[in-house]
Amino acid sequence: MIRRSLVRAAFGLALVCAAPAFAQAPALTPSHLQVAREVVDVTGVTANITNIFNEFEASAQGLLATRPEAKKDADAVLAALKPEAEKRADEMAKTATEIFARKMSEADLKDVAAFFKSPVGQRYNALRREAMDDLLTVLQPWVVQTSQYLFDRFSQEMRKRGHNL
Repeated sequence: MIRRSLVRAAFGLALVCAAPAFAQAPALTPSHLQVAREVVDVTGVTANITNIFNEFEASAQGLLATRPEAKKDADAVLAALKPEAEKRADEMAKTATEIFARKMSEADLKDVAAFFKSPVGQRYNALRREAMDDLLTVLQPWVVQTSQYLFDRFSQEMRKRGHNL
């Protein structure tokens, strides 16, 4: 469960980070950052970031299922960690906001926000998580199978050229 959220968050951030570094872009206006944060929030990026602690907490509780004597201490430790996790999540949401703002114009971000606030955008957002879960279920074995197929074909072609790998 944590792995899927991390994969989603990493995938989303990787898509956003595929352009030049921050230092090459002009300064961002407060209104540009505001609409970028709105996009980060309305598209679910913020929720994916903040959900990581919830999934960690559930996993930690699951680990303690056979250790009921440790539950009280675990609850205390998790409660103490929550503000730290929230601070880190807020920092990452701010980073995501800056990344989106640097990649897209303010006008484009306003259009994206409008789409995600529209009925079809809300339906898309509601179904996206389920669709991504379904996609990851079929994508993982496909990646393994395709990689193996390509490696086998590569080896065959290299053997034809006199190279044994």
